[in-house]
Amino acid sequence: MRGCVLGGLVAAALTYGLALILGTALFLAITRTGLFAGIPILFYRGIASLGATFVLLVGAMAWVTRRPRLGLAPRDAVGASVTAVALLLTAFTLGPVTVDRSISVFVLSRFAAAPEGLDEKAVREAFLRIYVGEWAQIQRRLDEQVASGNLVRADGSYRLTPQGERFMRTARETARVFDTDRRFVGLPAEPW
Repeated sequence: MRGCVLGGLVAAALTYGLALILGTALFLAITRTGLFAGIPILFYRGIASLGATFVLLVGAMAWVTRRPRLGLAPRDAVGASVTAVALLLTAFTLGPVTVDRSISVFVLSRFAAAPEGLDEKAVREAFLRIYVGEWAQIQRRLDEQVASGNLVRADGSYRLTPQGERFMRTARETARVFDTDRRFVGLPAEPW
């Protein structure tokens, strides 16, 4: 009996490991082919790629788990696929999405290009000239928020939509729970 349980655990662990490896390969392949290149926002493009990855991965893992000697059921294929895609979403959000959106990464890139070092004024000027000016990152963020449904543009100005208001309530609550900088959610810098 003990050998059966241990064998089942090993088979399940190998199945979940295989799902993660195969899922990673599929996600990278789908991403690199540009299948969803028409989606301008990286996060949403990644979600679409992960959706396609999930569909293909469930099929591949169903084929793997149907082998009777493994003692696995179709639910194991789905469970392994869900787990793999959840881990890939976490890695995608913490990696590429952070790099794409991070002001800190921009600041560090300035230092990487200046081995002699920079003072705060030079970094601030580079931020305003390049990030805000040349790269139009404020306009990019406005366009993304309109596309996401959080802002609406009318008469040359932008306003929060009801969805945007809900998002801001959630962001404020998240800031409160995790004790983040209140100024980023439009509140005074006082302690909670």
